[in-house]
Amino acid sequence: MASVTFDDQTSDGTMVTVDSAMLSDGGFIAIHDSSLLDGKVLDSVIGVSSYLESGSHEDVSVSLFNVPGSDSDMSMLEEDGTLIAMPHLDTDGNEEYDFVESEGKADGPYTKDGKAVLDDAKVTVEMDTKPTADVCFRDQKSNGKRVWVNEATLSDGGFVTIHDSSLLDGKVLDSVIGVSDTLDAGMHEDIEISLYEGVPGGDYDMDMLEGDTTLIAMPHLDSNDNGTYDFITSEGEMDGPYTMGGKAVLDDADITVSDGC
Repeated sequence: MASVTFDDQTSDGTMVTVDSAMLSDGGFIAIHDSSLLDGKVLDSVIGVSSYLESGSHEDVSVSLFNVPGSDSDMSMLEEDGTLIAMPHLDTDGNEEYDFVESEGKADGPYTKDGKAVLDDAKVTVEMDTKPTADVCFRDQKSNGKRVWVNEATLSDGGFVTIHDSSLLDGKVLDSVIGVSDTLDAGMHEDIEISLYEGVPGGDYDMDMLEGDTTLIAMPHLDSNDNGTYDFITSEGEMDGPYTMGGKAVLDDADITVSDGC
């Protein structure tokens, strides 16, 4: 005997929550997509809970697209839809969900009056969108006091900072030698950035580049929304860089220092 309650909910596309379930003999809760209604009993399984002891359970989290025996090439829900929660037995007593892998021979669903026990829910997918940025910083000549970043796109606005090559030695704060004005969300071109001045928290014993060098442009968030670059004064706790794949978004350029003659 089993029962299940699966309420409408919002999901990040990788997990859903079954509100409550009672499984008299223990087992699992499988999550099916709507293709179950078209008779795709095995292919419709897109998620399964960990093994559940006999009895009542609440707020059961179920990861999606990690089902033993499934060959799905999806990793998350891509759109809103109806999903179906279905309690399953552990018929072979191994505490592993073998329904798909055994082609339905093991770990079948709990039934009532000859029909599978189930409940459906409308699942709204709201992906956790991370801020994104891109920057283009081309080789250029400079008078040593300013540089131009050719183009930058910041999804949430912020700043473009200029670092010297000591960044590559791990000097994340001390390497900042310039910062743009506050930039709105969107694309910006020909961003002029003064060096060795106007950087909150910057402490320099030089006022210009003294020779040819490589500099690095890096978009930063305005994480506290105050319109001021606080990365250095907060010791890196605020206004951190935009990242992609766990690494800061950046571009470097060879700077040739010229007096203009």
